[in-house]
Amino acid sequence: MILDLLQILPAAFLICVLPGWFWTGCLLASGDLAERLAYTVALSITLVPTVALAQTYLFATGVTFAVSATSAALVCLAGLATYLLFGPAKGPGEPLSRAPSPPSLPTLIPLAGALALALVMFLGLAPGDWFMIPIAVLVLTAGGAYLWTQRGGGAEPPEGTRPAPAALRYGLLSVVSVLVLARGYLGPVADGWPYPRGIDRYEHAVMAGMMMREGSNESFMLYPPGFHLLTAMISRFSGFEPLAVFPLLAPTLPLLCALACYALARRLWGWEYGVVAALTSGLLLGSTYLQFEEARLPNFIGEYFLIVLAVAALLGMYASPSARGGLLLALLGSSTVLYHQIAGYSLAVLLGAVCVLFLPYLLLHDRRKGVYLTLSLALLGIFSVLYAWDTYDLPSLVAGMLGGPETGRGGEAVVMAIGTKPANGPGHFLMTLSHPVLWLGLLGLAFLLAGKNVKGTPDLLARLTLLVWTLLLFFGSLTSYSGFPDRFERDLGVPLALLAALALVTLLRTPLSLQPNGRATLTAAVALAVVFSMTLVGAQSVLSLEEAAGPSTRLKDRPAPAEVVAAGAWLEEHNAGGSIVATPYLDYVPSRAMLAMGGYTRMQSYDAARIERARDLPPFGADPLWDALWMLKNPTGDRTARLIEKNDVRYVVFHKLSPDADWHRYATHENLYTTVFENDGVIIFAPRKS
Repeated sequence: MILDLLQILPAAFLICVLPGWFWTGCLLASGDLAERLAYTVALSITLVPTVALAQTYLFATGVTFAVSATSAALVCLAGLATYLLFGPAKGPGEPLSRAPSPPSLPTLIPLAGALALALVMFLGLAPGDWFMIPIAVLVLTAGGAYLWTQRGGGAEPPEGTRPAPAALRYGLLSVVSVLVLARGYLGPVADGWPYPRGIDRYEHAVMAGMMMREGSNESFMLYPPGFHLLTAMISRFSGFEPLAVFPLLAPTLPLLCALACYALARRLWGWEYGVVAALTSGLLLGSTYLQFEEARLPNFIGEYFLIVLAVAALLGMYASPSARGGLLLALLGSSTVLYHQIAGYSLAVLLGAVCVLFLPYLLLHDRRKGVYLTLSLALLGIFSVLYAWDTYDLPSLVAGMLGGPETGRGGEAVVMAIGTKPANGPGHFLMTLSHPVLWLGLLGLAFLLAGKNVKGTPDLLARLTLLVWTLLLFFGSLTSYSGFPDRFERDLGVPLALLAALALVTLLRTPLSLQPNGRATLTAAVALAVVFSMTLVGAQSVLSLEEAAGPSTRLKDRPAPAEVVAAGAWLEEHNAGGSIVATPYLDYVPSRAMLAMGGYTRMQSYDAARIERARDLPPFGADPLWDALWMLKNPTGDRTARLIEKNDVRYVVFHKLSPDADWHRYATHENLYTTVFENDGVIIFAPRKS
């Protein structure tokens, strides 16, 4: 394992870090190395796949080693030339927002009660989920009391402190980063090597392989090409197959989320809030690990990394608008379209709200900022259209919206998504967020809204943007008409993790504001609030690491059974082209595992209920899925013979206990099929040549 990491990390560095370094220096005004690293990775994974995609279109080729090397070299050299020509970016380095005032006794008393009840519920001593109600009421009461005391002239915000030594800042962030990496790597190392958890890894491996061979994945799933281009290039540089790349590099993704939240919180409130935001998002947030555990890797990059940095770039435009800042926002914002549908959708809704609520104000009261922001958002839109043109068949979609007969792949995807997945509701939040993120994040909203601390228009717009972002995700999680209520529920954890960091640092600073001869009641309330909050954070941290190291409680997130892996290895060894068809599931492993392990791209198979549900179907629609299911159930007949010939089917793969098809029907037709592989769980037949 260590040798594999030493082999693949240089490849990841050459693709995902080095090319964006000079671009970051030219576009981002920051002296913080961690912040620069986050933007460097973001610009690298935006620009390098874009150049590779252009080459695959121009030369009609797959992602070869030459394409990968050329793309990384062009981005790096162009960044160096731009940096030498225009020099480093310059701008203000102080945080946009003033730190919140310390909470007073009316805030601390209900808060301490809420945190105490949260600990009781965390330890499993509460009778049920209804216990969330009194906790929420107490937290809201504490937040309301804070806003009221601020309105009435509460304590003054803390004065600015001397800059902390770089060794302290980076030392604390390094400790947090190690903990976040441990959360990612403990599971694959202890209970899943060489396959990570999550069944989505198989479809991503198939599409990355298609990128390497064909330069396109559009015939397999309706997915943007960014992640699979990136995986294909790393695979070419390192020599590892895509399915082997995921367990090696996927555990680093939670660290990307932590770095992005560090960068955003640092820009808003300062470095100490950034360090705690890295902790709350990378170690305490439940949805961070859920996305990684389920191998929803493109969505992770889009929602938990690129959007966060795009929001940070947007806030930077409020404070110091410039052409460089506008280009940075356009590149990062449009890259969400390159990586995942929901990420592009979420950011489009947020930026739409910004255009409606804030842009007119800026155009009227600060024309320079308004014009820069307008041009940046226009450029972002142009880049997004270019990325989405082929993936979502935009010409057909626009024609359909204007009255045409069809809307293309994009329109079909919208119809499949809207209103077809029920919302879980707020009672499910603890399953995806965690106690400290949910309750401290809710308190952080009050700290965010305290008007006394606002120090100017950029600060006000930044606060309102974070509020709008949170509310959009919250309401999107409550309705099926958002299309993806479960994803919005998980993504809500990102702004809540930022707000939880705001609340936690504010609480930890409160003892410093106490007078030596202050009231004993206030001192006790402060002590209880700090102790309960830190205990909850510590307990959740330990639980997060324990759950990451232990076996998954869900079958579908466990490694593939040995019988299935052996069948996949046999298929890969005997892959001479053509296609295969497999039962929709082999034990709990989807048929796409056979495609990924064997190096095939066809035929996909779903069970009848999933086909009839008509959600998340491949671009070619339901008919080929019905064809695959027909073949599995009917070994003889003219239709089966035609399908075998049409799809060049070389092997038919059965899980012996599959409820979707009975392998004995094939075994009884020895004149038509030969048994070429069999173990306790899987049997494979090859059609005899006529």
